Amino acid sequence: MKRSWVLFFSFLLLTGIWIACKRSDDEPIYPPSPISRLYISFSDEETSDATTTFENIVVFDPADSTGYIPDGLGYPSNPKVGMGITFSPDLGQAFQVSRRDSTVTLFTVSDVGNLSKLRNFKDTINLGSARSIRYNRPSDQLYITNDDTQNPSLNIYYMPSRLAGQQPPKRKLLLENRPWGIATGVNSATDSLILLTMQGTTHQIWAFDLKKIATGDSVVNQAAPQHTLTIEGAKDLRGITYARNLDLLLVTDIGTTTTEGNNPTDGKVYIIENAKATIAAGGTITPARVISGATTTLRDPIDVAVADSARRNQFIYIADRAQKQLLRFAIDAAGDASPVDTKRLTLTPEFMYLDAR
Repeated sequence: MKRSWVLFFSFLLLTGIWIACKRSDDEPIYPPSPISRLYISFSDEETSDATTTFENIVVFDPADSTGYIPDGLGYPSNPKVGMGITFSPDLGQAFQVSRRDSTVTLFTVSDVGNLSKLRNFKDTINLGSARSIRYNRPSDQLYITNDDTQNPSLNIYYMPSRLAGQQPPKRKLLLENRPWGIATGVNSATDSLILLTMQGTTHQIWAFDLKKIATGDSVVNQAAPQHTLTIEGAKDLRGITYARNLDLLLVTDIGTTTTEGNNPTDGKVYIIENAKATIAAGGTITPARVISGATTTLRDPIDVAVADSARRNQFIYIADRAQKQLLRFAIDAAGDASPVDTKRLTLTPEFMYLDAR
């Protein structure tokens, strides 16, 4: 009898240790060695007389090298206008979406960061103008924004690593305004949010509760956000990312485009501190910090990423579409700050994803 009690308490002790050590849904997988791997998706298309194959995905690894940005390793994913890109350490897979042929391509990613094409799926009905893409591990859902002028939407695909062929979304949220970027990871005691930047004259960030948009009718007309945040003085919002550990929300503004298609140097990056509380409060805000000015060289900042892990050198990464550049700024940069480092890119960047663990 005594031995039975000893075994019982030993079982309780081991169970308690396992529960204490079990990773929460939102905690990232930490590798044995820290990782700083930046994925960039490019929109250029090859012509019939092209002499080289375009590498529409480039991976910079490590992206946070001190003093310089290393050369990236390119992959000829050959999308018809490459757009959003994302990565899941849990799946060991990356996803890239194209705008012209409405295709999502899946890649396996090795421990050292090499990409291998796995398969793809299409949605020619709902992804006529795909933009950003993000994966949510707890729900095993892939989110893609579609900024079609007639039917802008957020499309949700379940178990994306299993999809192939023609696939409609499990849910489609029809939006009143055209979305662009996606950010996830904003968690509070009551909800977990997905954030969308609304482009054009809207100047807003829309926040949806992931639980509320996960189930229900397959199509939701005029889906309303749970929170709305307006950035005072913004011109045209695009890229967005959220740093959970720092509680920072970063948003790019491509500024003004002239009738000739030239972009003046009025691009901006807004840095919103205490982001969770600010999003929940909603309304119109003036960001705590703004990176802008001639010294920044920002002209058409299309996307932004930030190192949220104290295990890595912390930088703000900005992809500038007009100048075909990747820029790194100090994590505390503000005003007319100089980039810490600049990397010239061969093709036109559209979206980024930073895996910093």
